Amino acid sequence: MYLSYRRSVLLLLGLLFTLGAWGQTDSVTVALDSTIFSANRNNSALTGLSGARTKVTLELLQRLPSVLGNADPLRFLTTLPGVETGSELDAGLHIQGSESSHSLVAAGGVPIYGAKHMFGLFSTFIPSHYTAMTFSTQATRTNRLGGEIEMEPPANLPSRPSGDFSLGLLSAQATLRLPLGKRTAVFLSGRRSFLDLIHPQQITIDDSPIAYRFGDGNLTVLFRPTEDDTVTADLYTGNDRMTLHSPADLFDLRLGWRNLALSIRWQHGNLSQQVYHSSYRMEMDFSFDEMHASVPSAIATTGYKATFRHGDWTFGADVATHEASPQTPLVEDTYNALVAEEEHQRALESTLSAQWTRDFTDRLSGGLSLKGIHYLSPERESNWALCPQVSLRYNLYQAGRIEGAAGLQKQFLFQTGVTDLGFPCEFWFLAGRHSAPQAALYGMLSYRLDFARDMYALKVEAYYRRLYHQVEYRGDILEFVNSSYDLDDAILLGSGRNYGVNVLLHKQSGKLTGWIGYAFGRSLRRFENPNYPDEYPSGHERLHEANLVFSWSGRKWDAGGSFVAATGTPFTAPDSFYLIGNRIVCHYSEHNANRLRPYLRADLSGNYYFRKDGRRTFGVNLSVYNVTARKNDLYYRLAVRSGTFSYQPFVLNLSILPSVGIFYRF
Repeated sequence: MYLSYRRSVLLLLGLLFTLGAWGQTDSVTVALDSTIFSANRNNSALTGLSGARTKVTLELLQRLPSVLGNADPLRFLTTLPGVETGSELDAGLHIQGSESSHSLVAAGGVPIYGAKHMFGLFSTFIPSHYTAMTFSTQATRTNRLGGEIEMEPPANLPSRPSGDFSLGLLSAQATLRLPLGKRTAVFLSGRRSFLDLIHPQQITIDDSPIAYRFGDGNLTVLFRPTEDDTVTADLYTGNDRMTLHSPADLFDLRLGWRNLALSIRWQHGNLSQQVYHSSYRMEMDFSFDEMHASVPSAIATTGYKATFRHGDWTFGADVATHEASPQTPLVEDTYNALVAEEEHQRALESTLSAQWTRDFTDRLSGGLSLKGIHYLSPERESNWALCPQVSLRYNLYQAGRIEGAAGLQKQFLFQTGVTDLGFPCEFWFLAGRHSAPQAALYGMLSYRLDFARDMYALKVEAYYRRLYHQVEYRGDILEFVNSSYDLDDAILLGSGRNYGVNVLLHKQSGKLTGWIGYAFGRSLRRFENPNYPDEYPSGHERLHEANLVFSWSGRKWDAGGSFVAATGTPFTAPDSFYLIGNRIVCHYSEHNANRLRPYLRADLSGNYYFRKDGRRTFGVNLSVYNVTARKNDLYYRLAVRSGTFSYQPFVLNLSILPSVGIFYRF
C-alpha cells in the first residue's frame, strides 16, 4: 500500500517544528552579575555548521535510530544539501556537483578508494570503531577538486573493556575495545552481511535476483609511551561479491572489489608523522549471449606525510607514489577473442604546504594557505603547480556569521568507466598521456544564523567551481564486443562548471532534532569533440533535491526517519539500434538530453531499550527501508527478450525492506 508523500511531509514538518517542552529540556542558563545568558544544548549528531566544514559525532549518530540496524556515516551525509543522493547502486558521493572521485574519503588520514558498499544501505565504515567524522565541501588537506570526508579513529585509551554488538536480518557487526595496561589499547571491529542468505529473492532487477555479500574488518592499536607521544597503527580490509543472472536478457554479471588500508602514525606534541598504504582492486566478468568478457582494474597509493603546528602556522608535507592499472578488457566469443593492451601506470606526487590563520579583530578572522606541488607522470614528465587559498569570516553576533573562501585546486587521479551500468565498476587512471592534471577555481559564500536560544540554526550557502581537464566515459558495455578497446577512444576530454545554492534549517536541541534541506545545483560539462558541440549536464546532476530528517529520543524509545525527493539524473537515449550478425549497434541521440523519473524514498526506524544506563545498553531495532515501496529508476538500458529489443528503465526492486535486529553495548 502506497502512503501519501504529501501527508508524510506535512506530518514530519509538524514534528520537526514542535517546540513545547521537548525543545526546553536541554537548556543552559548562566547568570553573571545582573546579566542572564541562556541557550539550548546541541543534542544533534550534526555540529559545527561553520563555513565549509561540518563535524558529525559518531557516538551520537550510533545512538540515533538507524535504517536496517546500521548507522551509516556516509549515507548520513547524503541527507545534507549539496551532497547529491545517488541511486541504490551509486558507488560515490557527489559534493556540490563534483564527480565522486573529486572528493577524498579517508580513514585516519589514509585515502580509501571505492568507499561504499552496494545498494546504499551500508557504508564502508563501521561507525562504532571511529569517534567522529569531519566533512568539508572544499579539499584543503589534499590535492582533490571536491570535498573531504575524514573518519577519525580512536584517540583515547579506554579505562575498561567495552564494546558494541548488533545482529539483524541483513548483517551482524561487533566492536571490542580492550585496554592492555595503562599505555596500550586494542580496538577490533568486524561486520558480515546476510543479504545473500536471508533475502536471495527479495532484491531483484527486472525479476532477476541479485546475490550479494560483503565483509569489513578494522584493527587499531593505540600506544602512548609518554604524555607527549602517541603511536597509532590502523588496518582496514573490505571485500564485496555480487552476481546477477538474467535469463530473459541472456546476461550474467559477476562483480568483486576489495580494499586494504594500513598506516602507522606518530604524534609528538605539535608534530605528526605517518606512513600509509591503500589499495583497491575491481574484478568484473560478464556474459552476454555467446560472449564473455573479463575487465579487471586496480589502484594503490603508498606514502608519507607530516604536519607541524606553531602558533598561527601549520606546515605540511606529503609524498605519495600511485600505481594504477586501468581496465583491460579480455573479450571472447564463438568466433574470436579481443585482448586490450594491458597498461600499468606509476607516478610520484609531492606536496609542501603552509597555512596561516589569524583573528584580525573581535569580528573579523581569516586565513591564507599555499601548496607547492610536483607531479612526476607515468611518462616521467614533471608538472609543477602552486595552489593558493584564502578564507574570511565576519561575525555579526546576534545577526549571524558570514564566511567566504576562494582558491585553486589540482588533482592527478581520474576515475571513469561504464557509469550507465549502475554498479560500482568504474576504474582509476593517472594524469599523463591520457589527460593533463585536473584543475578547479572555486568560490564559496555562506551565512549562518542561530536563533531561538540556539535551538535552531539556519545556513545558506552559494558556490561556484570552474573545472579544467575533465574526462567522461562515452562508451557502453557492448562496445567491448564491437571493437578493439582503447582508453583514449573511450573517454571524452573537456571542461566544466558547478554552481548552486544550499539551504539548511536545523533543529539542534531538545528531544526532537532534525533538519530540512534544499539544494539547487548545476553540474555542466563541455567536451573537446565536434560530435558534442553543446554544454551538457553531467550524469549525476540533480537540479533540485529536498531532504527531511528527524530523530526523537526518549527514555525507552528512539524513533527517526528520513524523506528525500529529487529530480531525476540525465541519461542518453538511442535514436536507433540494430543487429549486425550477433552484435548490437546503437546510435545515440543528444548527450544526456533525457532524465529519469524523480527519485523519492522514505525510511523509518525505531529503537526500544530493555536496558539503558551508564554502563550497559540492550535493545531491539525495528526499521523499514523504502516504506512506500517506490521502484526508483536506476538508469535506462537496452533489453533483449525473446528476440525483441526495447530501451527501458532498469529498476531495482527493493520493495519494502523491513529489518529487525538486537544490539548490546557495554
